[in-house]
Amino acid sequence: MFTSDSDTASPADARKLALSYLHHHCPDVDEDAVQIVLSELVTNAVRHTVTGFWSLDLQYDNSHGDGIGLLTLRVHDRDIQLPRQRNDSSFGGHPLDGRGGLGLLLVEKLADEVSVDRTRDGKTITAQWKLR
Repeated sequence: MFTSDSDTASPADARKLALSYLHHHCPDVDEDAVQIVLSELVTNAVRHTVTGFWSLDLQYDNSHGDGIGLLTLRVHDRDIQLPRQRNDSSFGGHPLDGRGGLGLLLVEKLADEVSVDRTRDGKTITAQWKLR
């Protein structure tokens, strides 16, 4: 498991360290997809929370014996506001006007599974990839 947070690393440092973890534990993963998801979620935590605090967990599990591993990326922040997509959010018809609203849609396109959960002190967004 790889963990990091805004008290110990910058978002760029977290991306570099996560890439090293992926090279070591998940050679078959789409590293670009994971990097984009990580960047999007951490950047949103910095941009949209009062404190800018975020924590990151990245874990690969292949203990199920079925030949399929699971890479899980979790980003927690201290904002109780859940992410919202714009009503017109679709890559085909979404105006790229700088107003945002594409982040969660992008994450959902790049990961196999995505969930958003409220916590006692904010929220956690989880993205997962199934790996063979």
